[in-house]
Amino acid sequence: MSFQSIAAIPGNSQPQLVDPIEPSKVSAGEVICETVFLGVCGTDREILHAGTPHVPPGDEQLVLGHECLARVLEVGEGVDQVKPGDLVVPAVRRPTTGLTTEGIERFKMNRRPDMMPWGAYVERGIVWEHGFSLPQWIDRPEFLYPVPEGIEQVAILSEPISVSEKAVREAEQTQAARLGNQEWVDHPPRVLITGMGPIAFAAVICCRARGWEVTVYGRDTEDTFRAGVVRDFDAKYVNADTLDFTPESVEQDGFELILECTGNDRVMMQAAGLLAGCGIMVWLGASRLPQTREFDVNRIMRNAILGNHLYLGTVNNAPQDMQSAINHLAGLNSQYGETIASMITEQVDPSESLWHYTNREPQGIKTIVRYAGLG
Repeated sequence: MSFQSIAAIPGNSQPQLVDPIEPSKVSAGEVICETVFLGVCGTDREILHAGTPHVPPGDEQLVLGHECLARVLEVGEGVDQVKPGDLVVPAVRRPTTGLTTEGIERFKMNRRPDMMPWGAYVERGIVWEHGFSLPQWIDRPEFLYPVPEGIEQVAILSEPISVSEKAVREAEQTQAARLGNQEWVDHPPRVLITGMGPIAFAAVICCRARGWEVTVYGRDTEDTFRAGVVRDFDAKYVNADTLDFTPESVEQDGFELILECTGNDRVMMQAAGLLAGCGIMVWLGASRLPQTREFDVNRIMRNAILGNHLYLGTVNNAPQDMQSAINHLAGLNSQYGETIASMITEQVDPSESLWHYTNREPQGIKTIVRYAGLG
């Protein structure tokens, strides 16, 4: 079967099926991979909705796809980190090569890729480099993470889990710097996760991997599929109509960690009222189309000062976060394997995928596009 690529074209908000780019011959230090599964992400939808994809220099389109499970087909001379037949998950963000870095301070170019400023990196399928909705493509082994046996069917979730892992890890490190390394070990944080999309469920996985108590906030009624998935992770689900954002005692009924995954500023403002003393809120989502909104932030500013609150924004992941995501999937497989697999709510071929790039299933969590298959 011949598979086509899925592309975003400037000025067009609809995804397009296009002929795939054929990889060149593998060179020393390179790897040829074939895509097995591709994840459809909210970022893909936002790129299309904006109609202004960051196409690679000299190209007229951006091949989408940044969540990927792939199989190594061929390795070039000097490559010993992976071998043909290995299943791998590729990194999304990489340091810039061949693009202008004018105006970017030199010291910033030596940072970890997820900490680099705009213009100092590319992201496959998102910014200035084609993604993985390709039958075959070339990469380098340092950007490939081997997948252990037993999690092949869910390894496609590694990238979104890694994004949430970075948020949780940075909150842990920040709190340890303020209150000591044992604070969240001896006193595990109560966690509130806002939203019921893939990043929110990924955050549930990261927190449950640490054994933390988790509450998920959403707009679903109690009897929906997604609310059931929350409970299957041994987490608590609360509906928007039942969560009290102004508890009588925030220290008793609030949360030490809030992971805001909706990207909705009103939800963020409400949830901020639930931060207990020394609490941390991490923002994992935001609209790519800035809109001016008016809110009175005086209350959360005052509470932040009086309560020693911290607000963090995170994006992408560090290499250690991708590895931790894979480890979480392997470590939780025996206890929550079926629940994790249930997060993949739709599987389609590329020819059937276009609707999913502009729409969401009412109770869908993650749609994946099948390419080569697991064999």
